[in-house]
Amino acid sequence: MVIDVHAHVYPEKIAIRAAQSIGEFYDVSMSHPGSVPELLRCMRQGGIDRALIHSVAMSPARAATINDFISDQVKEHPQELVGYATLHPDMTENEAGDEFSRAMGLGLKGIKLHNDMQKIAIDDPRMDKIYALCQDTCPLLLHMGDSRYHYDNPAQLPGVLRRFPRLRVIGAHMGGYTEWQQAFDCLLHEDVIVDCSSSYFVLGREGLLQAIRRFGADRVMFGTDFPMWDPGLELGHVRGLGLAEDELEKVLYKNAQALMGLCL
Repeated sequence: MVIDVHAHVYPEKIAIRAAQSIGEFYDVSMSHPGSVPELLRCMRQGGIDRALIHSVAMSPARAATINDFISDQVKEHPQELVGYATLHPDMTENEAGDEFSRAMGLGLKGIKLHNDMQKIAIDDPRMDKIYALCQDTCPLLLHMGDSRYHYDNPAQLPGVLRRFPRLRVIGAHMGGYTEWQQAFDCLLHEDVIVDCSSSYFVLGREGLLQAIRRFGADRVMFGTDFPMWDPGLELGHVRGLGLAEDELEKVLYKNAQALMGLCL
């Protein structure tokens, strides 16, 4: 069993353009257009059973449309896709609460934010209404660590967790992306789970293996960052790390299964 907990998808009419825009943001060549049919094809070809799909609202007005799209894709492919909703920190408290309730009612399993793209720091007080909604309710997936922007520097998260001690955070990209040392220094002793998406291309085999061992296999989930990377190749990288069988099972599906309550 393999669950990919980090896949971006977009409506087919904008999937190529959206993927190109992400590639320009990160100065990385994208492996695929970001459409759902392309993701499903890559999953089946690469041996991935289920994927967590999400997108990011660049303005408050975009959140509901994105959440409807994600929900529709999950309903069309319930055996292969799980959905996370999005919110925007500039929503009012009432707007965020209403959309959160609506998204959870659609069957979405958590919230995804990207502070660099939404241009607001993790520890900005405007984020608190979203933390309060997620606490005790659902996981929050945060893009973590980019030395170019610092909106999502790992050092900002521990203070948030002090104020919201029951908030369940998934730190994408091993909690660091390009700020690995700060991720290790600031997150190792926090109650944070991480995904390994967009990590192999920077850390390489030995670096990623060391990072998983430092966090512990109980705290790491497999992710591909589709459409940035090819899901089958990313799965091959993780299988080739030399993890023990029980460690590999935790990373590839057991941790995600437990976090999201999936029956597989």
